[in-house]
Amino acid sequence: MPEQPVPEQDPIVTKSYAAHYVVAMVILMATLFWALWDEAFGQRPWKAFQSEWKDRYIAFLKTAKSKSAQSEKQVEQNSDYQQLEQAYEQAYKAAQPHRDELQKQITDLNAKIIAVQNVFTDRRAYANALTYEIETGTSASNKKSEQEDLAKYKAKKSTVEYPDGHREQYNFQQLYKAERGTGRCVEAGHRSQHEGFAVHLRSHGRSHAHAD
Repeated sequence: MPEQPVPEQDPIVTKSYAAHYVVAMVILMATLFWALWDEAFGQRPWKAFQSEWKDRYIAFLKTAKSKSAQSEKQVEQNSDYQQLEQAYEQAYKAAQPHRDELQKQITDLNAKIIAVQNVFTDRRAYANALTYEIETGTSASNKKSEQEDLAKYKAKKSTVEYPDGHREQYNFQQLYKAERGTGRCVEAGHRSQHEGFAVHLRSHGRSHAHAD
């Protein structure tokens, strides 16, 4: 097949399309900026109201903060408030030794809980695994054998070494009770801290009332 002759006035070769490209690029850029503006502001007319509300609310908060600071100073200068603050400080100082002693006991109990948990966690996991095998097993003879193994395992004693160095031996049930009992003691210690401070605060409040 013979080659087609190239025409003398080929538009691809003889004509420049630079101006067309420039015009198209300008239109595309204008469309892009319009789309961005329309997305951010054109379709969200409430943004102007939001900005105005923010400015007004900030001004309101500044005014309210100033008034609140003045009210706080007035309260602090009140004689009743000063008496209450003095009673609080005295009660806090009076309860400090008892609170420190309770905190020391709580710290010791927490250390004992950790010592028990270090042993009990592994034993409980193994006991739970055996219990799962018993519950999901289908053979009656295997279940009976596994139940005997579980009972022997729970009866076996483990050694717990406490932070002060002394050791105690517990079986599974004793480990469970030791963990729960020590935890309840810690909770009771926290309650005693708050109750002791409240007692001191009430006693100081009554003493000030009698003095008045």
